[in-house]
Amino acid sequence: MEKLIVRFTELNIWVKVIVGFCLFGAFVNLFLVARDISSGGILLRLHAGFLVLYLAQVVFALLHERAVCVLAALQGVLALLTNADFTFVPLMRVISGWMYALMGQPSVEMMAVYKYVFISLAFTMQMLSAYALFSLLPKPAKKESAAKTAEVVLED
Repeated sequence: MEKLIVRFTELNIWVKVIVGFCLFGAFVNLFLVARDISSGGILLRLHAGFLVLYLAQVVFALLHERAVCVLAALQGVLALLTNADFTFVPLMRVISGWMYALMGQPSVEMMAVYKYVFISLAFTMQMLSAYALFSLLPKPAKKESAAKTAEVVLED
């Protein structure tokens, strides 16, 4: 447990935010999987898939693996094609709640525009999180070439 805490504290603040949202998304999808199992829901595979994607992103981010950006991009594409389960949807729901409080009851046209803007912004933020994970996680250490390793072995 101490190793996980140390690895988490070594992360950049933006990667920590992404990991936090991924943990929240995993919790929500765990709840949805449990609901689907108990009620025989038809979306069990979808929710289980997103649960695995969220948990894999957390694990690979804690391992400081830059390839986690591929999982974030994959999640964005799958969310765009299925049910809009993007990483930053909880944040965007809070913002939309404030918009409703300020603007009152929106018209049908406003709702259609809002839906388009919401999905576009969520997809853009998902792709930005993939870029952030790639650019802010440390580069892997360069491995010695096979020739150098062979030289060392032969010298010994």
